[in-house]
Amino acid sequence: MAERMAESETTPSSITASLPSNDGPKFIDPIDKYSALIVRGTIVGAGMIGIGLFLKNSRLFARFETVSQIPKDIIRKELELKGRVREILPSGELRIEHEPIIKLPTIFRQKSINQKGLLNVRLAGLDISKAGQQYISKDLRLTNKPVTFTVIKPAEDLPNTIDADVTVKKNFVTRTNLNVDLVRRGYARVPAPDHIKHLKALQSVPAYSRLVSKLLMSEKVADRRGVGVWERDTWVESVQSAPSQFVGYVRAAAITKFAFLMYNVTKDVVLYGVKVAQGTWYMFLTICSYLALGYRKFGQGVDRATSTYNRIKNKATEK
Repeated sequence: MAERMAESETTPSSITASLPSNDGPKFIDPIDKYSALIVRGTIVGAGMIGIGLFLKNSRLFARFETVSQIPKDIIRKELELKGRVREILPSGELRIEHEPIIKLPTIFRQKSINQKGLLNVRLAGLDISKAGQQYISKDLRLTNKPVTFTVIKPAEDLPNTIDADVTVKKNFVTRTNLNVDLVRRGYARVPAPDHIKHLKALQSVPAYSRLVSKLLMSEKVADRRGVGVWERDTWVESVQSAPSQFVGYVRAAAITKFAFLMYNVTKDVVLYGVKVAQGTWYMFLTICSYLALGYRKFGQGVDRATSTYNRIKNKATEK
């Protein structure tokens, strides 16, 4: 016991201070204190980055600004896209701002500057008249209205344009297909079968073929109603135009065309013959004038030879 007390007395005070005490507070390493916070922050940051990449690349949140950004699966499956009409061109082409399926909060959305990122949408399967172009740009008032559109195919003649089947949402209940509505009102018609691009699209794009079949049915309705490009004259106008139509029929008849042909041929032959006769007559007169001049010179030569001969003869007689 005395030896232990002696050892404790001989132990340096610095070593005693470094030894842990059972009665005092525990010593905590600062690295162990913040390691859990660092790990949690790393996990949360990686999760936020993953969520950001998902929001950027997912089709649910994607916003298409160019035609090249639209996946081919959407075109092939004929999925509907939503958007708002921001501008209407004089040709009837719509410039639509595409809206994603699920909208992100405003802080996550990038604001477009000077209307960048608008899709040029052309009504598929239609040959729009000038009255139809005015109807779209002025009467419908589509600017800033929500629409849904199905991409039928990219436009072949315009690089950043798509041909689409567009549906306008007028209110909470009513929706109007713009392609069909224009045909039913007589403002547009399906291109002719001899149109090369139209025929090629009918053979290669099933969605375009189905849309054209629907539009042809609408054409029959417009034709029966006689509106727009299928508008027919009234009976009064038909009676008034009967004389001019009769004259047109007579002029278009084959016998009339043959008579005009013979008249023109005969006139040309006579005029050509007159010109040939005039040329021949002028040539004859020219030849006669040259012959007369030559004959006069020949007569003058004969006279000079005769006078010379007589003069020589007289001299010989005198000698």
